[in-house]
Amino acid sequence: MEVNRIWFRVLGVGLGVVLGTGAAISTKILRNSGKDPVPSPQLADSEDDPWENPRPATPPDPGKRKLLAELTQSAEAEEKWLKEFTFTDQIGQEVSTKSLLGQPYVACFFFTTCTGTCPRQTSQMQLLAKKYKDKPIRFLNITVDPEIDTQEVLKEYSERYGANPEKWPFVRGEMAYTQKVGIEKFFLDGVEKRGHPDRFCLVNSDGVIVGSYYWPDIDERALLESHIAELLK
Repeated sequence: MEVNRIWFRVLGVGLGVVLGTGAAISTKILRNSGKDPVPSPQLADSEDDPWENPRPATPPDPGKRKLLAELTQSAEAEEKWLKEFTFTDQIGQEVSTKSLLGQPYVACFFFTTCTGTCPRQTSQMQLLAKKYKDKPIRFLNITVDPEIDTQEVLKEYSERYGANPEKWPFVRGEMAYTQKVGIEKFFLDGVEKRGHPDRFCLVNSDGVIVGSYYWPDIDERALLESHIAELLK
């Protein structure tokens, strides 16, 4: 999924979930969703060809950190925008924004019967969990198929990857609620039943999302690790 399309559609989906609360975030998303439209080829007073001087490209925003900071600030001003979440993990424990405070974490959306990118995505998360097993950072897998992914199913699936529930919970909640979390806490488009974006979201120890990375790209994964290192200093 192209980045421009992802960030532009967050507004549309978000407004469908929380009617009337997306005005402020609307401005931010439209301002930052990607390249400006190409100016129409109209000549001014001179004979210069307008195509010879295209508008400069939008400055890069590694990990979408600048965009996420602006979206977070806008969301804080929206009274009905989701501020916290609560799920249940593979051993029946409650996992929430409050219980995750104190350490950064990396989150993603998946479902256990996925035969597309999910197995590789979970394997990539497993590599991170192993690499940082002795570091103060956690990992979070959120299912988008809660009817199939019961607590028992999540437990069996997580055990295939050697996941420690305290370090790496696999969680579930009602689908409508999960979609709302995807939009309003992680600013992701495409979180729906048996559907999810291929992104790892980095959240700091204060519970604020500070990075979003297209994990199939090796450079994006390296960028994620560099940003993790910044949080662990």
